[in-house]
Amino acid sequence: MKRIILLFTFFILHSIHQANAQTIETIIEELPPYFSILTTWGVRPEWDEKSENIYFLSKLVGDVYKIHIATKEISQVTSGFYHGGIHRVLCLSNGDLLLAMGPNIFDANDPEKDRHKGLGLYVLTKSNPDKPYPLNAYCDEGPAVSKNSMKIAWTLKGQREIQAGEIVYENGIPQLKDVSTIISYKDSSAYVRLETQDFRPPLNEELIYTHYWGDERDQYYNSQVFVFNLITKETKKYTDLPKSYNEAEGIFHDGKYMVIESDRHQPMEERNKYKLDIYKLSLDGSGEVERLADFSTRYFNKIKSDNPVVNHQGNMIAHQFGFQKGAGDGRGIFLFDLEAYEKYKQQAKE
Repeated sequence: MKRIILLFTFFILHSIHQANAQTIETIIEELPPYFSILTTWGVRPEWDEKSENIYFLSKLVGDVYKIHIATKEISQVTSGFYHGGIHRVLCLSNGDLLLAMGPNIFDANDPEKDRHKGLGLYVLTKSNPDKPYPLNAYCDEGPAVSKNSMKIAWTLKGQREIQAGEIVYENGIPQLKDVSTIISYKDSSAYVRLETQDFRPPLNEELIYTHYWGDERDQYYNSQVFVFNLITKETKKYTDLPKSYNEAEGIFHDGKYMVIESDRHQPMEERNKYKLDIYKLSLDGSGEVERLADFSTRYFNKIKSDNPVVNHQGNMIAHQFGFQKGAGDGRGIFLFDLEAYEKYKQQAKE
């Protein structure tokens, strides 16, 4: 009987994976030629420091894998140590990894229960890939890392305060120094939430974050892209579109643009339902955006394009095949070729 149950379980899981892959492949046949499939599984992509590989999670709370862009070879990164599930992986400027992990007790019935309870920050070094080093800091949602220094920032539990610090190595052991609280909404409305995203290169003088606010029904009803200047201590908006969702995602390495998730294309009654797509946002203060994908309206209002990140050269975006049922939820990673996209736009004009 156990053998039959195991075989049946395998068949169901295999069928789900096959159906998901078939769905993605069906969609790619209808998309313009600047899209391509990188994987039919996995979430939350992250480029490595040379843009030769993409790190990603097997699922929302899972293991870290790496795929080589040229060969499509996949390898597991976090198989050498026990953990209770990894929520985030980010690549530091030296090539080491910053991990956000929950406690070592994994609850399969509620895998994301620790997402807002304080995830431990750890560094996984290339020299010792089987031992994550704790930074003795805890974040709520994803941290931010600098593209060209060892600065990091993270949101504290409750999502109303942001701290920053710098990773240094003493005898090969990473640790945090110069930790300070740089943004505090501690005394503001209970329905305000913050999430760090990126330091703006090349100077790292600005920290970009998403500012959410809502009510007792939905604390993330509205969101806009904000920036905090670390030198002047001033805060300003990069987006300002009322009653819409605009979440900061990957930044271009020249600091002139970033990609965001937004539902601004939806009619008002369909906003705030995770019906998102990715946009390119100018960081010159104009708020000008360009929509890059049309997943959320083209495909029966069931999927979205989300979690976009930009490679070092600024010519390729990796993004997620997302589901419209929650933040970060999806299966599969696409590549968006920006150079092919610009050629396609030019040909369409001619």
